[in-house]
This record gives sequence, C-alpha cells and structure tokens, in this order.
Amino acid sequence: MADEAVFERVKAFLMESDSTGRSTYDHLEEIVLQLLDENAGDIAHHPEKFAEVSSLLKKNGFRYGEESLPSKMATPLPASRIDQFSENKALFTKPPPEVVTTIEQPTPFTTVTTTTVKPPVAPRFSSVVHQNQLWRYCGVGLPEQEAFLLEQSITRLAMQKKLEEVRFVGKIFGTRSNYLVVSSKRFVGETEKVYEEVNTMPKPPRKKVEVDVQLEPAYKGLNRLSYWVASSPSSEWTLLGDTTPQQINAARKVKKLFTGDLHAPVICSPAFDGDESVYLRAQLSRLLSATYISPSGALEKVEPEDDDDGKKKGPKEAKYTPATRPSKEYAPDEEAGVHALLDLEQWTHSEGHIFENGRQTKIPEKPEVEGEEEEAKEEEADEEQPEEEVEKPEEEEKELFLPVKKDYLYAVINIPKEPSPEDGDDADAGEEEAAEEGEDKEEEENKPIEDEEIADDDPLKKKITAWTSKAVNTTFKKHSVAVVRSLRWPGAVAFAAQGAKLWGSVYFGNGLKKTDTAFTPVPAPPIQKEAPDITEVMDATAATEKLVLRGEEPKENDSEDEKEEEEPEEEA
Repeated sequence: MADEAVFERVKAFLMESDSTGRSTYDHLEEIVLQLLDENAGDIAHHPEKFAEVSSLLKKNGFRYGEESLPSKMATPLPASRIDQFSENKALFTKPPPEVVTTIEQPTPFTTVTTTTVKPPVAPRFSSVVHQNQLWRYCGVGLPEQEAFLLEQSITRLAMQKKLEEVRFVGKIFGTRSNYLVVSSKRFVGETEKVYEEVNTMPKPPRKKVEVDVQLEPAYKGLNRLSYWVASSPSSEWTLLGDTTPQQINAARKVKKLFTGDLHAPVICSPAFDGDESVYLRAQLSRLLSATYISPSGALEKVEPEDDDDGKKKGPKEAKYTPATRPSKEYAPDEEAGVHALLDLEQWTHSEGHIFENGRQTKIPEKPEVEGEEEEAKEEEADEEQPEEEVEKPEEEEKELFLPVKKDYLYAVINIPKEPSPEDGDDADAGEEEAAEEGEDKEEEENKPIEDEEIADDDPLKKKITAWTSKAVNTTFKKHSVAVVRSLRWPGAVAFAAQGAKLWGSVYFGNGLKKTDTAFTPVPAPPIQKEAPDITEVMDATAATEKLVLRGEEPKENDSEDEKEEEEPEEEA
C-alpha cells in the first residue's frame, strides 16, 4: 500500500501542468507511444537517442493554452453557405402521408368511417451514390456529397410526384449555372387526359408547299418520357414541356451553349422559336436517342397491347407502354466478363431513331372518309399535269437494338501512298492530280459514311468509329470495368461492371453534338426575285368579236408607237 501511495504522489506531481497546459506526464506518454508505434532509429536499444526524441517532440508538439485559442474558435462561414445547409436539411424531411377517409352506411341507422394513412413509398431507381463510383472510372462523375444529396433529392421528387421509371440522365454544364437532368415516365396531371394519336394533318393548299408535321402525343415517341431539371440538389425541380418536330429540326441547325436560365432567350442564327427550356428539351431528346446504349441482349422490346374492339367511337384513351424492359434471358459470359463488351458489336442502341421530319414514330395513316376520294379525283383531273417530279424516297425505319458499330463513322483518315523511285515524274503528276481531286471533294458536301462502305483491309484509309471502348481497373478480373465513350456526343459514356451484370449510361457535357467539320451556320434564304413586268393588251372591239365568232382571223391591231408615228403625218 505504501508503494501505491508513493506512485500516486509521483504521478500527481508529474501531471502538474505549466502555463501552456503541458505536463511532464503528457510528454513522457507521447515519448512512450512514439517508441511503441514507430521506434525510429531503433531508439529502444539505443538509450542515448532518448534525448533527441524528447527535444523533437517538444519542438513539433502542439501547445495548448493562450497560443491555441484561435484554433478552438469556430471558423466563420459565409451567409450563402449557411443558407445552402438549411436548404439541404429540407431534403431529409419526409413528405406528408396520404390520408384517405371513406364513409360507409351499411344500415340506415349505422355509419362507418374509415381513415387510412398511406405513407409515401419511394420508387426503385439506380442509386446515384453507387453508380457515381463507376462513373469515375469513365472520367466523369459528381463529388460524393453532391451525389448523396442528389439521390435524396430525386427520391423526394419521385415520392411527391409519384413518378415511375426514374433515371438520372446526367449533368449539362452552362455558362452561369448547370442542369441536373432526371427522366421519368410521362407525367400526367390530375386534369390531363391522354388519347391515341390520330392523323390531323391538313392538305397542302397547293403543290410544293410543305405542311408542318404534327407533334407526337404523350406516351409516344419523343414525348414518351418527361424530363425534370434543377440547378442543384436542394433547388426545386422544373418539368420541361413536350417537344415538337419543328423544335427538333430547329435544334439540329444551331449550336448554342446553355446559360443555366430556363427563361433566357436563345439568340442564334437561324432564329430559334422559344426560350432555353424549349431548346434544352429538344437537345435532351436528341441526346437520349443517340447515346442511351446497353449490352446486347440486356433489354428486350415491349410490344404494345392491341385493345381495339371497334365498338367505341371517338377519341380513345392511350395506355403507356415502355419502349424496353430488362430481359430475363440475359446471361453474360462469366469467363470473358466485361472484356467481351470491348467489341462495339456487343453494345446496342436502346432508344428509337429520330427521323428527318423530327419524329421518332411514323405518322398514322389518315382514315378514309366517304366522298373525299371522288373530290380528290376531280381535283387531279382539273389540274394541269406538270412535268414529272422526282419524289423523295421515304426514310427507312431503323431497328431498335442496332449495334453502335453501325453508326456513321466519326472520321476517315486518308493515308498517303508511299512514292516509289520507279515512278519518277509520273508520281509527281499523279500527286498533283490527287491534290486537285482532294480539293474538289472538300468543296462538296460531307456525307455521312457507314462502316460497311470502306473495307477493313484498305491500307490507304483508316476508319474512326463514333464510339471508343477500353477496360479499366484490370488488376483483378472481377473488378474490371468496360467503358464506352461517344465521340459524336462528347461527355456521353456507358459502363459495364461486375462481370457485365451491372451496366448503365450517363452524360456529363455541354449538351452539344460535335460536328465532323467546322460548324457553319445556315445561310440566309435567297432574296425573292422581282415580279415580271405586266404586258398591256388592247381590248377587243365588237368587229373583232364578230370575226372570231365567224371563225375568221381578226386583223392585227396597230401598236401605240405606230399610231403616234402616223398622227404627225396626217396633221402635216
């Protein structure tokens, strides 16, 4: 007991701190921990170095007291940062439950009231936090904090609006602010009704006059999905309206960076009819149609159900049918893993192709009405038959799951042929002719070239496909990731991991398509020609009319110039 009392007294003495808050006991504790953790220079077996360790810890150790007061104070934050924290806090509040009250009266003297409380249920969608780790292998992605807040924001949006088929499309960078984009099944309001499409296009007023193509209704084509955009996870989500074929074709002709303001005007040439929200909606439709790809066999097409009984008259309500769904028969090769997906033939387009008229689906045939055929035949008989015009061939419909390798080539590099000394001057003359031919070809319009048009074994031409593929994280086979990147739409990437069982696609870019050559704005239309001069003709006299009725040729009337010349002679 006496030894313990002495030990406690010694320990208490060593724990007495000085003005800086340091004690000998703390210093000895740090020295012992340093020796147990690192033992740099084998100090445990060289006691002479003990003093060096002690002085080193005294010199670089952290001191408490007056000198450390500033470090104990909270760092002041700007007001904008504090406001952002308060906005982020709202993402973790659950929306109110749905309360349904039903009143039943089984007997005239009994009333039963039932109240049911349904808590909101979040729909299932791909985790942004989990996929963000795979996006980083592709060279894109979000900060971890933003990805976590974005997932909470998407969940809250889907619960409030009761959305289905929710998917994070990507992020579009703007000059002032950015757009976070989420797609879902077409959102239908409480009072909105969706009907089947009917051909309502009018007849052109005259020949060679084009009529605007009608837009696709909800649940169909480019308007099958709805797009929600927000500048940050804590900001409100805005629903973009439906797009029209005219807006799609107008967006194809211009290249304009986004500002981040949905109400900003789109100042470009040729003029774009609509604000930035309209332009953004059209670009998203083009982007998703061209870059949403999946491994071959991972998805299957969904055929719409035909419920046409022929009894109901008038407009019919439309039913939503997804374009694709996961295939139950999809079974990737476990031995090859993701390395089998490095072949571009194993990646297919999972969104429909947009035709030249700006639609994704064909226009339905116009129903025949009695009496219209006869009127059409009479009009054709009355009209004069002009010269035969070459009709524009109808655009072929592309298959849904078309391999990405069959896309138009991104570029073709012409490799010059090595000159041989035997050719001499003939080779120089041939080079000049080839250079002249090359200049003539550059002046012509660059038409898209398909992969099949150029042979793979052609030594003078090198093909560059519109997609590139590579494997990353290949140290362990089961952790490898296949990355596919689009050159036509920079920022569009797709990935496959976990032995090709997990895959997805995302977009991080400015929302513009990269053209093959330097972008040239569409020139202004030609100036209209002046109207031809009106030729004046004298009215027929009564004598001329009698001659015509008799079948005789009328006499030619003298012109005004001849009459003016004869008048002075008669006066003379």
